[in-house]
Amino acid sequence: MPSAMSKHLANFPTASFATFSNSALAEALTAAQSDPNLGKPDDFTWRDYLLMLLRIDAGIEHALMVQYLYAAYSLGGEQVPPDIRPMVRRWQQTLLSIAKEEMGHLITVQNVITCLGGAISLEREDYPWDHDFYPFPFELEPLTLDSLAKYVYTEAPIGWGEQGRLSGAAEQVHTVLQERHEGLRQSILSRLQAQPVPPKPDGVKSVAALFKVILGILQDPDRLSEDDFNAASYAWQASWDAWSCNHGQRSGEEAADENQFQGMPGGARTCPTTADLIIVPVATRDDVIDALQQVAEQGESPHSEQEQSHFARFLHIYDEFSTHFPSGCETQPARELPINPTTFANLHQSDGDMARRSTRITHPESVKWAQLFDLRYRLLLTFLAHSFRLARAVNPNKGAGTYQAVVHRAFGEMYNLKAISEILVRQPLDADPDLPFRPAGPPFQMPYTLELPETSSSCWLQYLEMLKACANLRATLEQNGDLSPRETEYLQTQANADRACADWLNTQLEAARVSEEVAP
Repeated sequence: MPSAMSKHLANFPTASFATFSNSALAEALTAAQSDPNLGKPDDFTWRDYLLMLLRIDAGIEHALMVQYLYAAYSLGGEQVPPDIRPMVRRWQQTLLSIAKEEMGHLITVQNVITCLGGAISLEREDYPWDHDFYPFPFELEPLTLDSLAKYVYTEAPIGWGEQGRLSGAAEQVHTVLQERHEGLRQSILSRLQAQPVPPKPDGVKSVAALFKVILGILQDPDRLSEDDFNAASYAWQASWDAWSCNHGQRSGEEAADENQFQGMPGGARTCPTTADLIIVPVATRDDVIDALQQVAEQGESPHSEQEQSHFARFLHIYDEFSTHFPSGCETQPARELPINPTTFANLHQSDGDMARRSTRITHPESVKWAQLFDLRYRLLLTFLAHSFRLARAVNPNKGAGTYQAVVHRAFGEMYNLKAISEILVRQPLDADPDLPFRPAGPPFQMPYTLELPETSSSCWLQYLEMLKACANLRATLEQNGDLSPRETEYLQTQANADRACADWLNTQLEAARVSEEVAP
């Protein structure tokens, strides 16, 4: 499925990956920096071109986040041997932490877009889709050696695909895994080459190339002037304090499992299960460059001795996975979740990739849970988008302002997504009772729009409409579903939280209407 922006990228630097080699990419990136136009179409200004590239990066960060979440939710189940479950649980926590860090990347990119005066972009293409800058088609799939190999390759630093060319994070991993590293590299590349959709061949663009061009534009004062950076937007940007929510602190089961941190030089964590969120508000050119460099480094190379990159963490999981669950092993650490689950009723009428690579959820109760999941996903994205309209100042007389309340609601939706996912991976996929049991999964289907209404009152009204839709789905599940006590309790808890949220929203709506009535 081509991106709407693909036609504007005809001159963007490309490279050959035909033999899983990164040397051609490195050469392309060097050439890109010497190209005075950096692939910019003639009908774009530098600022317009930069904003388009940042929107592309935001879509990639969003896509990675939901793929990692889906893989994390797939892990576990009664089929996992009891002695292996702590390790599999650690993998799950690590994947969740990486997904949270991708969310941090997504938010930081929105800060940069806001500073440049652009419209925030939380959109991504619905699956299945292919993107010029992503090495594989976007797919939601359970965690397997094949999907892990794709995640390692996606996050790998330039040079990792070639024998004897270790750099950045790869050097650290080589030090840790020593002689196993070359065997792991060969295993991953062979596995990828054997897949139905191997890494893209000649002409591929890459996330590394994308960041190289973005930074090349930002670093040149002849392409962007200081007037292009709006320091006044700083107060409307996301901050680490508001969004971190103690993700950097270990607690409970994670804190007790110190063995997971053994074997790394200098005490660095082998497979950290907590997130190190990079959320940086920006006001100047230097702020923007520093923020984006931090985002790029967290994926492929560590920016401290105590931290492991996404690449290193995925590689470590691949190492443990291949040891305990080698190819051909009947027992697997993940449930057999469907590829790209969807609730679209007319899927059979679609042609091409949509029909080939998506799996329809047909069990009526599972469909309602999946629709409830997508509504909560829409609420999360809407709260996140809305937060960029609101100043994050705190009123000392009335406590936290509207910004903090909106951020708090966004966190609540993250927990809703996790809770409903845990239900969906135990729900049947198929309506036909004669078919063998197959689990459903969280669909992560994008809403029809993420655009916010023009007026404040319409924004609050939109939230209330979504909560009404959630209430309707809960009522259907409670009336017609065969719910467990735990599911019933969760729906009641969600309903109580939604009533409290609706009370708050009605207060905001009333205040907004009064304000709009008196406005000139």
